[in-house]
Amino acid sequence: MGGPQSMRPPNMPSRGADIDAKFSGAKTVTSRVPDTQQGSCFNTHAKIECPSEGQPFYGQDAHYHGPAPSYSDNGDGTVSDAITGLLWQKAHHGKRIGYGEAKSACRNLTLGGRSDWRLPNIKELFSLSDFRGSQKRRFFIDDVFDFAEPDASVLKGDRFASTHSTQMMGQTWSSTIYTGVHYGRPGVEAAFFYNFLDGHIKQAPTRGRNGLFYRCVSGPEWGANDFKDNGDGTVTDRAMGLTWQQSDDGRTRDWVNALGYCENLTLAGHNDWRLPNVKELQSIVDYTHNDPALDRRHLKQSDKKAWFWSSTTHGDNISMASYVCFGKCVSSQGVDTHGAGAQRSDPKTGDPSRWTSLGGQQDEVRIYNAVRCVR
Repeated sequence: MGGPQSMRPPNMPSRGADIDAKFSGAKTVTSRVPDTQQGSCFNTHAKIECPSEGQPFYGQDAHYHGPAPSYSDNGDGTVSDAITGLLWQKAHHGKRIGYGEAKSACRNLTLGGRSDWRLPNIKELFSLSDFRGSQKRRFFIDDVFDFAEPDASVLKGDRFASTHSTQMMGQTWSSTIYTGVHYGRPGVEAAFFYNFLDGHIKQAPTRGRNGLFYRCVSGPEWGANDFKDNGDGTVTDRAMGLTWQQSDDGRTRDWVNALGYCENLTLAGHNDWRLPNVKELQSIVDYTHNDPALDRRHLKQSDKKAWFWSSTTHGDNISMASYVCFGKCVSSQGVDTHGAGAQRSDPKTGDPSRWTSLGGQQDEVRIYNAVRCVR
């Protein structure tokens, strides 16, 4: 198998793909969560023709098309998002700076005739994610925004330089502070960030030498949930226009069986349930909690340590799919490296015992994750 940082079985290829923006046969989803823009279908190792309903691998991200991102370049250095109502800074800042500097830079920004700029929260930042992304192919952000891969100097002095490349160093600060214990270090404050080069949410200390990119936003904060318990095992998020299975069924599944479980679910008189895409799934994370990162007044989780599958294939390695850590996002040693509320990717199927860890932070590999369906 491999070295101590990432143990990949020999039959697990590592490759990306060119991903289409929309599958012509996709069903329309009405909500207020911007679509991932992933319009290609995949099996466990390759890009495929999108299967028909009832066939294996039906129910993945491309089969359901949510609100297409609606961006307008205002020609003054700003971009409007008609779905979230937010106004974004178009520019990419090539210099990585500290958390406090980034907050101050946004607070002191005057742009587009406005001075009410701020650092975005992690739900706002993730709303920009584009899951057509694949390293060496395209960034995980729409082309209307400026973005660039840093040069080799970004890795100088970085403690993960031996396991990272410049194509992975697209980390962008959010204002969302992690409520848990960062890396098992009590007293170390950390904030979540999104990486527009590798398509993952993680956390980083807000103090010290950590420098990340930033992009400012203006407008009322977006992303808060408004849950209503329907009294029938389902919960409606009136803010985002989606209805959720109130509790997972206590079983873990690989990605293939997670798709099938939701497609075959009948609950509360409805049989149009599906596995949520990664942006829909992240929309119900409660970042004020971490054990799990969930509003347990309305939603239930049978195992507080659980991670949950999304229907979204990860473009950097199409043998993997994205999940969201509602439980703590731990390494193979049990250290909460990325934080509850982080978003990562796991092999779609296989034997977890064949892996020791994945990636530079030695992520635990589960493969069998929990499932919460949506409609």
